[in-house]
Amino acid sequence: MAAPKSFIDGIELGVSEKGGHINFINNTSDKDQITFGFHYFNGNISNLEYSLIKPAPILYSSNGLEFAYKRFITGSSSHSGLFTKFGLNISSLRGSSIIDLSSQIYDIDLLTITCRTCGKIKVKTENNSHNIIPSFSLGYQKQFSKKFSFNISAGLQYFDLPNVTWENSKSYNFPYYVHNKIDSVIRNSNKNLEKHGNIIPTIKLSTNFIF
Repeated sequence: MAAPKSFIDGIELGVSEKGGHINFINNTSDKDQITFGFHYFNGNISNLEYSLIKPAPILYSSNGLEFAYKRFITGSSSHSGLFTKFGLNISSLRGSSIIDLSSQIYDIDLLTITCRTCGKIKVKTENNSHNIIPSFSLGYQKQFSKKFSFNISAGLQYFDLPNVTWENSKSYNFPYYVHNKIDSVIRNSNKNLEKHGNIIPTIKLSTNFIF
């Protein structure tokens, strides 16, 4: 009697704009494949520069669960070929940056001054929960051996980008010229996010190891 088919046929290790991915693979048929797992990233990705004397590093964190259905157009789950992929992520994506207001300069008419007692504030995205992010991609799988393959895919995902706000843990009442500087940073940050819209590119590189 034949042994029952295992639910997990392999493991996928990959990287995308959401960070590192670890997924389990289930080959439901020769042409169909399901993956499920999680992604994670935490680190500096860029700098916040709007109206600032010294750029402030942006800390980006990403974590959550992901599910994907892959359908091979040519080839199969065990051979090289083109595929389409429908994905669904349940993700927490956050960005933040610490600005040292005491190191900035502020313009008042013809004067340039500082605020040595102003301390620091955190500029951050307003999202506080996980988001459901659907995606559609086209990709190619290169099969190197019976148990090992490389995949690349690119497409679009829908994500409702959050607004940027700021917080001050000391509840300090800043002078108006400091508020003007903060407002400029927040306003320009939100304008930059609005330019991207809610349809955002996605790309993923991964390797598959079949058991």
